[in-house]
Amino acid sequence: MNSKKQINREQIKSSGKRFDTLGWRILFWMSLVALGPLLIMAYQGYHCARQALVESQEAHLLSVLESRKTRLEAWLSEIKADFRFLAATPCAHGSCGGCISPTGHIFTQEGCNLLDSMKQRNACYDVICVFDPNWKPLFHTTGEAVHPGSIFSQAFRSLLAKSEGFTTFTPPPSEQGEICLLAGQSIVGADGGRAGYIATCLNLSQSIEPILQDRSGLGKTGKIYLLSRNGQYVAAPSGDPDLLGEKHYLSAEFRSGKESMPDGASKVQEYENARGIMVLGAAAFLPALNWIIVGEINQSEAFAWLHVLRKRALITGAATLIIVLVLSVIRSRKLSQPLREMAAVSRKIAKGYHEERLSNLSGSEAREVSRAFNKMLDQLAASHRRLQHAASLAAVGELSSSIVHEIRNPLSSIKLNLQALHRKVQDDAAHAELADIAMTQVARLEKMLTDLLSYGKPLHLHLGRVTVGDLARDAVEVVRKEREEKQVSVDIEDHLGQTGLIADGEQIRRALTNLVVNAVQAVPESGIVLISAKIDPGDLDRMIISVSDNGPGIPELHRDQLFQPFFTTRDGGTGLGLANVRKIVEDHGGTVSAANRPGGGAVFTMVLPLGGPPV
Repeated sequence: MNSKKQINREQIKSSGKRFDTLGWRILFWMSLVALGPLLIMAYQGYHCARQALVESQEAHLLSVLESRKTRLEAWLSEIKADFRFLAATPCAHGSCGGCISPTGHIFTQEGCNLLDSMKQRNACYDVICVFDPNWKPLFHTTGEAVHPGSIFSQAFRSLLAKSEGFTTFTPPPSEQGEICLLAGQSIVGADGGRAGYIATCLNLSQSIEPILQDRSGLGKTGKIYLLSRNGQYVAAPSGDPDLLGEKHYLSAEFRSGKESMPDGASKVQEYENARGIMVLGAAAFLPALNWIIVGEINQSEAFAWLHVLRKRALITGAATLIIVLVLSVIRSRKLSQPLREMAAVSRKIAKGYHEERLSNLSGSEAREVSRAFNKMLDQLAASHRRLQHAASLAAVGELSSSIVHEIRNPLSSIKLNLQALHRKVQDDAAHAELADIAMTQVARLEKMLTDLLSYGKPLHLHLGRVTVGDLARDAVEVVRKEREEKQVSVDIEDHLGQTGLIADGEQIRRALTNLVVNAVQAVPESGIVLISAKIDPGDLDRMIISVSDNGPGIPELHRDQLFQPFFTTRDGGTGLGLANVRKIVEDHGGTVSAANRPGGGAVFTMVLPLGGPPV
């Protein structure tokens, strides 16, 4: 059980490491940077498009409402004109003769004919009545006696009695849910007093509904209907007659009249209508009728284009996301490729392949990193070689010290004895020559022991500022005797001037002298040796010191062995001179090499850092 939990934890850790890679981080941030502005712009575009559609629908609905309002006001103006004409007739003032009905009521035949004519001309009149000041009927369209309370409520009569002109009143709906419009006008007598009243009950289905049911400009789902001031449906939307008398959502909004609707119209609102459908609605106030005309359109139709826009935006966003993801994956892989190559090279080096190096990576930053990484590996390899060399030198030094100590004492005794014998046989030419040979070999052995002790002993550098010109002149002075005997010309080309070198002057002088001695010995009679010093053009922090000659050059077979201890091609050589040169130069953080000149001869080159050996 514990092992399974451990496996699960390891899997979670490995999964977390996988998602913590540079590629995944680049992918995440590129996606975030790309999608953040995209979502903001998409939201802003959607909001602006929606607002533009709302404003467009608002202008459209208000235009439709204004058209219907104008038609309703024209219809009402026609009713007012009829009432003004009727109020001015002699019949309305009782100036014409009349007849008595079986019930005792007086009817004017002319008035009845006038009312019938008005009713036939305008089908909206259900009944038209003319009353005296005490609400006694004078004549009406029915031809029968009419009791005022059966049609005209006390509230309407009170309102009409207080009014000086044309008045409308919307009574509560009947038991069948029907709503009518009561209209009336006072009749002013010759003396200016109240001479009677004209009242009518208007049939809305014959007058207003045709106006409201006109679908021009309403689209597929648009509706126009009327509300009373208390918010009840006066004329319900088409197809919804059962809504008559019901309260509407907007009733509270418009209850205060024009004050809540600037310029007689409201802004578009979004709400749920009586059928539970989300709509956009606007309203306008009809002061002459004390009604509110409302226009609605289903939100789905109003925002149909917005749905198309949203769909296209989603498709565009999805395509953009895919493109961003693909580009992010490609770029993240490309950006993380140098790190993967560095990791691969590091693993190979850890396995022992110390010569592995990064290839030339693409991109200026990657190339700079690869150069720095390869330079670091080269320096580590050089440091490793120096450590190995130092370790081997320490071992050689310890061994050579003991060997030199053991050989020097008997060699000194041999030398003394040979000197004594040499003096005894000076008169014997044959034996004197043998003694000279023995003395020469003893001197050679002594020099070899000295060089061996010097090669095996660790260097302790005493750093200071020196100039190559001074070191070169000292080296030329050391070989004066040999170059004069062979008439060799030793020239100095110093391109450094007073540019200083931080080094152990004695050790560098020793190495340079060794190279000059070898060159003088290698050239023929009247040969030429050249010492040159300049700044390395590939690295301004390093200098190049070269010693070239016009001798026979270096055999190709021996070139790789020149700096190995105890290798020599010259009679009487110890094979430790160039090995000591290499040791001195490398301890200063530099390199030494040998090559043949194109025109003949050899050239030995030392490259040293101006600032001294690395710490």
